[in-house]
Order: sequence, then structure tokens, then C-alpha cells
Amino acid sequence: MMEKEIEIQDYFEIRISEDKLSAHVIAMATPDEESTWSREDWDTFLKEQGVLFGIIDKNVDRITEDPDAIVYPLEIAKGIAPINGEPAYILPANVHKSDESTQEKESDNVDLKQVIDIPMVKAGDFTGEKVDATFGIDGTAVDGEVLSSKDGLDFVLQAGKNTRLEENYIYAIESGQVSVQKKTIHVNPLYEINGDLDLKTGNIDFTGNVTIRGSVPSGFEIKAKGDIRVLGTVESAFLEAEGSVYVSSGVTAQQKGYIKAGQDIHTTYLNEANVYAGGNVYVKQAIMHSFCQAGVSIYCTKGRGRVVGGMISAVTEIHIKEAGNAMNTPTSFYIGVPHDYVKRQKELEHCLHEAKEESEKVTKLLKALEQKEKEGTSLSSKERIMKLRAKTTLDSAKTKANDAAEDLQEMLEVSQNTESGTIKVDKTLNTNVDVHFGKYRRKINATYTKATITFEDGEIDLNVL
Repeated sequence: MMEKEIEIQDYFEIRISEDKLSAHVIAMATPDEESTWSREDWDTFLKEQGVLFGIIDKNVDRITEDPDAIVYPLEIAKGIAPINGEPAYILPANVHKSDESTQEKESDNVDLKQVIDIPMVKAGDFTGEKVDATFGIDGTAVDGEVLSSKDGLDFVLQAGKNTRLEENYIYAIESGQVSVQKKTIHVNPLYEINGDLDLKTGNIDFTGNVTIRGSVPSGFEIKAKGDIRVLGTVESAFLEAEGSVYVSSGVTAQQKGYIKAGQDIHTTYLNEANVYAGGNVYVKQAIMHSFCQAGVSIYCTKGRGRVVGGMISAVTEIHIKEAGNAMNTPTSFYIGVPHDYVKRQKELEHCLHEAKEESEKVTKLLKALEQKEKEGTSLSSKERIMKLRAKTTLDSAKTKANDAAEDLQEMLEVSQNTESGTIKVDKTLNTNVDVHFGKYRRKINATYTKATITFEDGEIDLNVL
């Protein structure tokens, strides 16, 4: 009677990871010494188990030659992960990328001169360019399946205030101060106060950039269509900029007032402050008992780089030196969808709806006037003015609709990655720190050194170096 042939599957099984980027051999039992299989047997077995791509030949050879000498599980195949494309962005003129970590090692001195003293530009000067989004690169799973990538988010480049476009390049058509926006660059006129804001100057509401060469006391208001730059301190005042806000000395607000920026916020420290940035928040020294929200990331890595008390919220990354303190002051970190996400989404949807309705109404009016011209009837002077205004309104409505649609698309990308993001603590992660990734929460009950916190497989992971 013939002996039953011993099959590989009697002793081993193949486990493919959930993302299909890795396959491992698992030993279910110890094979007999007489049980041997050729490389061809293993290749056939892997194929039968659905492993068709990225086979690690040296590991297959090892298990073929001496299966008893292997430490299981053994990775037998590795796929290629998809690479998503990079989003389009605005690159201002004279921007040179530098190694931030190297700069920190060289000096912890605080110097905001570079961001406060923005040079003026003249008519005809090159101010920046749009860097196009890149295409994603598809990956391949170990079973041969194509893993689709995403192309980087793009946007329509538009000429900003006092600028003109030449393809992706932006040039000034008037002299002024550059204000870098999310999708364009403006060249704004400058309103400047040579000292502190006081009752003589009063509150400021300006269509360009505002520079205060002193401090902003409690209760005052500054609104700017461009950027706001304060060379002194900001107390419990109200600052709103469609561009960025730069505060040289720092913010001490006693939980009153706020700073809102459509783009970034740069400052030395935040003490009992309320700040909201559509882009990034850069703090040189410390964030103390503050509410700090960023549409992208928050960085506090120079000087002491300490965050104590309050609530810190960012979508992509929070990178600091120290979280909490030895006194166990409650400190909360939120990563993922920003707190005002739902409100902002409704605003954009309403804006898109209004823009579409306005476009439809104006389009009907234009068609009626054009039809009248086709029939040979001359338009009255009032109708010609109406037609000109209608065309301008239509262009404005289309731009408004495109902007709202692009912003909604970006928010959709964020909502699909509600538990993504990273918290990096370069020095000390203290106890009584709360970490939130979407609906998930983890409280830190011990002190750690040099920690990275991420979210994977439904759990908040704490990795300590």
C-alpha cells in the first residue's frame, strides 16, 4: 500500500496581511526529518495560496534548504505600497528649504525678524509660483492586485490682488507687501502704526496688510484682508487676518479675545490665548493654558518647546518638545478633524449653493439680453450696463463656486482620515495628558521620553525611542 504523500499545507500555512502588502509562512507543526520539499514545490504552494507578487527568493530558499532552522513566522513576500500624490501649493519667491532640525540644534535663540520684516515688492517683481499637484503611483499587493493611489489635490491658480499670472508664475503689478494665500498671492498696500495701538489710532479694519511696530493692548480690534504683523506683544485683543498673523514677542490674553488667521500664525509664546489658523501654528517657546487650533499642523520645538494645560488641536501633526508638566496639569491633544469642521462644511455648502443659484439667475438674464441682440434690437444704455455687470457677477459667482468646491474636496479628504496624524514629543511626555484621535482617547498615566503617538488598527499607539 502506497504511503500518503506529505503536503506542505499539512505543516505550514500562509497568512496575508490585511493591507495585502505582506505574506508570512506560519509553522502549524514540526515536519518530520524525512519531509522535504523542493523550491518548485514551494513555488506551487505559494501560488495556490494566492501569493503571486513580491516573493522574497532568499527566504524561500532558506525554508527549502532547512525548514527546522527558521524562526517563524517568516515573511515570504512583500508588496509595493501605493504612493499618493502631493497636493498643489503656492511657493513664494526667494524661499529656500532648510533643515529645521539642524537649525534647532545650532541655536535655540528666538528670532522672528525673518518673518516680521517682509520686504516690499515693486511692480513687475516675481512674487511666487504654483507648484502643480503630482500624480499618485499605484502599488501592487502580494496577490498581484493593483493597489490604487490618489492623485494630489489640485486647485485653479487665480491672480490675486495687484498681481498677474504668466502660466503658473505670479508677478506684481503694483508696489506693496506680499501676502501669501492658500491658492494665490496678493500684493497689498501697507497700513503701518509706528508704536503701540492706542485710542488715537483706534481699531483698524484695512483692505491690505497691517503692521504694528509696538504692542496691541486689551480690547482693541484689527482686521486685515492681508497679513497682520505685531512687533510687540498682543494682549486680550481681537485680531483677524485673511492671510497670516505674526506676533514678535508673544500673546498674553487671560482667556479673552482671539487671533484668527486664514493662513498661518507665528509667535514666540501663547499664554491663556485663543488662536485659530487655517494653516499651521508656529510657536517658538511655549503654549500655556491656551486653546490652539490649526487646520494643518502645530509646531513648538524651539527653546523649551513646552505645552502645558489647555487644548491643542491639529489635523495632520503636533510636534513639540514637552507635553504637560511634573505637576500633572491636565493637557489635551486632538488630532484629526478640527472642532469647527461641521460648521465650516455647512458654510461652504451654503456658499456653493448660493453661488450656483446666482450663476443660474445671471445666466438667464444674459441669455435674454443676447437673444434680444440676435433679433436685431439694440440694447439701451441701461441694458448695456446691466449686461456688463451681469458678466462680472457671473465670473465672480463661478470663482466663488470653484473655491467652495475645492475647499469641500479638501475637507472630504480630511474626513476620510479622521484617525490619521501624528503627535511627536521630542523630550518629555508627562502624566495626565489626554490624546484624542477622532472618537478614540488615551490618557497618559506614566512619564515617557521621546515619544511618538499614532493611530493604527483601532488603537492609539505610543512608541518610545
